Amino acid sequence: MEFAKVGELAHVVKYRVKVSIHSQLGIEPIINGVGPATRLGGLALSEIVWKAMQESNERSYRMEELHESAGNLIAKLIGAPSCLVTSGASASLTLSAAACIAGFDRQMLIDLPFPNTTKVEILVQRLHQDPYDHALSAAGARMRAFGDGQGTTAQQLIDAIDTRVCALLWRESADKGALDLATCSKIAHERGISVIVDGALFIPPLSRLKSYLEQGADFVAISGGKSFRGPHTSGLLVASPTNIKIAMLHHLDLDERIATWSYQIADGEFAELASNGIARAMKVGREQIFGLVAAIQEYLIDEDYKVGDIEIRECRGVLNNGSNVQSEEVFYSPLNVTNLHIHVPRDLSADDFYMLLAAGRPRIILGQEMSDQGVLTLNPMSLLKGQGYLIGTRINEIAKQK
Repeated sequence: MEFAKVGELAHVVKYRVKVSIHSQLGIEPIINGVGPATRLGGLALSEIVWKAMQESNERSYRMEELHESAGNLIAKLIGAPSCLVTSGASASLTLSAAACIAGFDRQMLIDLPFPNTTKVEILVQRLHQDPYDHALSAAGARMRAFGDGQGTTAQQLIDAIDTRVCALLWRESADKGALDLATCSKIAHERGISVIVDGALFIPPLSRLKSYLEQGADFVAISGGKSFRGPHTSGLLVASPTNIKIAMLHHLDLDERIATWSYQIADGEFAELASNGIARAMKVGREQIFGLVAAIQEYLIDEDYKVGDIEIRECRGVLNNGSNVQSEEVFYSPLNVTNLHIHVPRDLSADDFYMLLAAGRPRIILGQEMSDQGVLTLNPMSLLKGQGYLIGTRINEIAKQK
């Protein structure tokens, strides 16, 4: 194997300074018509958010102090009891499960995901099961479904709660047979069980958060990179001040000496020194914290801003002028945004249509959740100015060829 000489390496370094990383990677970019999807890198950050993240680079902080200060500020901004910035809604779910299983118990905190307790089960309605349940089982929880594919009764929930259950997971559902959050919370709280709400897709608007809390949610997991438009790898956990302190112990890397560390959890009461909890791999940098604070503040300036409406209208206008492809605007409640449903041109399957768009120039990625119905979806949250027109033009080109 041959190695570059020092002089050659210096030349490479100088070359890399002059050439953009994008050019060095050599990857063809896409037009993201799916929105805040992790597989497509999420949303572009505003100048305000980007500047806040750059500001975080200027100073160092004790992270537990930064977390507490930022959490307190965010809680005031959004009307929550207490908050913790996390590395995403999935991390918030993991931390919720860890808090419900181990609490402040230092030995169990260390032992997760294999704690010395049988109280590790988290109930979920069968209608609410989701692949993201893995986020809770990662903390050592065992998910147990109750009810069936047709619905759930209050009695089924009552019968499911036993000494092995530590929490209940609840999600929004279009299924009318699912138990509502208020009913679940009442039954769970009467039996000493916490309620975790997966609100990743559904908050903002903040009215939903208020509703979840009023209906009895103990933990609410929120994405920072979706409708708040913060850093894509940020999230938020909303809970009581005590539960947020528990979550922090499972989250922070506290390689301190007992003699020099203290963490007050109540008046005159201090937690034992934690040690690399279950969420060590979910650590948050100061840039994520600064960025999410700025994003939430920016969101609150105009909560009713209709993101992407111009691009949706331009795309639909181009399609209507082409007269070959049908489309309609449909409000998507979870992300509080208007999408465009685009019907597949004749003689094409939805998958073929998708691949033609994805492989063309420009490369366009649309949503596939309605492919079985012959429809691709356009979520405008990630679109830049003029991209609605480009999408409509490219679709018309494909339709004419067919």
